[in-house]
Amino acid sequence: MDNSYFLDEIKQLLDKEDFDKFIKSFSSPLYKALRINRLKANHEIISEEINLKEKTAFDEDTYYLESEDKLGKHPYHLAGLFYLQEPSATMVVNALDIKEGDWVLDLCAAPGGKSTQILSALNKTGFLLSNEYERKRANILLSNIERFSTDNYLITNNSVEDLCPKLLSVFDKVLVDAPCSGAGMFKKYPSSIVEYNYNAVMANQKRQLYILDYAYLTLKENGVLVYSTCTFNKHENEEVVRLFLEKYPDMHLVETNLSCGQPGFDKRGLTRRVFPYQGGEGHFVSKFIKTSSTEKVQLKTLPFSKDKIIDKFIEDNLKEKINYTIINNKVYTSKENLLDLKANILRSGILLGEIVKNRIEPAHHLFISSLKFKRVYNTTDSKIINKYLSGLSIMEKGYKGYVQICYKGIPIGFGKGDGNQIKNKFPKGLRVV
Repeated sequence: MDNSYFLDEIKQLLDKEDFDKFIKSFSSPLYKALRINRLKANHEIISEEINLKEKTAFDEDTYYLESEDKLGKHPYHLAGLFYLQEPSATMVVNALDIKEGDWVLDLCAAPGGKSTQILSALNKTGFLLSNEYERKRANILLSNIERFSTDNYLITNNSVEDLCPKLLSVFDKVLVDAPCSGAGMFKKYPSSIVEYNYNAVMANQKRQLYILDYAYLTLKENGVLVYSTCTFNKHENEEVVRLFLEKYPDMHLVETNLSCGQPGFDKRGLTRRVFPYQGGEGHFVSKFIKTSSTEKVQLKTLPFSKDKIIDKFIEDNLKEKINYTIINNKVYTSKENLLDLKANILRSGILLGEIVKNRIEPAHHLFISSLKFKRVYNTTDSKIINKYLSGLSIMEKGYKGYVQICYKGIPIGFGKGDGNQIKNKFPKGLRVV
């Protein structure tokens, strides 16, 4: 490990025995884990197809894996039944202590592991606003959240200074899983250790405090803010906590109520740390409560739309009536009215489809949702479903019109029947080749 600055930092944090464990951990395989989406599956369903090892200490729905090989292409992953995630990362959302009905902001959300975990905890109640500043990463976030098939969220691609002033005192829970120096990822990306230095660390600290300034604005009185990183130095962890508390005396540092890992190095030991010899690659978690009332905005919502073309599509394809909203010829369905927020919105609710030349071009998102369809093709044959996922048609007669495709009762995608076969409509960008 060729970075003396990094090693000197770790030596100052750990005694000799733990430092030796830390160094030895870099010769061990990466920890790999699978988190079950409790909205769609349970241990029994997943373990029928995938060999799960023991449950991690970080989260009750997360299990260690021997290998992630090919799991990203598994039908259950593509359908959102599970998420592949570094084990210790799953403890962060548990510190938020999400209750059904909460309004939650995930301010630095990509690639989406913590946002999807929040949606599971909300159990189709409340609301999640998931934001990512970098556009490429925001698109990855969108893809991951889409598979979880709920409608109680909004995905934005905005800077914190543009987004947060429009959301004053709106949220019960706010997560800042901040951009950081990423030392917890050095085992996965060993070449990145070369770029680790004091100046880079302090630049991260400045950015982290800047993001926290804006996160503070969005939190309600008595709301919970969780700040986390996947790095080890004090500058980006306990020192950020100290400086944040110094600036905002109405923010109180409290117990995370996490038992995994070890106490952090703040004076009262209220923060939480995981090092790479403690069952995960490494994380830092801190938790605050806001004790004052600050300015609050009143959010507006969009009215539901009415359109004959869409009504006909719903009548022809769905077993139930649904609400929908048309925005720039794209149609979104949701139980609650969508927020009328002046932001760069990537997705709000479930994308039903797009109006093209007086007809609906339906979206993949619609057919992997929990809505009930009039035409469903279900198979338990993995060979058939894997051919479908690769882009081939299903040679099954008797289906005319749009058809939901299911594997063992789990929605995977859709096709269009002509009476002799079901032509493939699985998105080209997701196909397994």
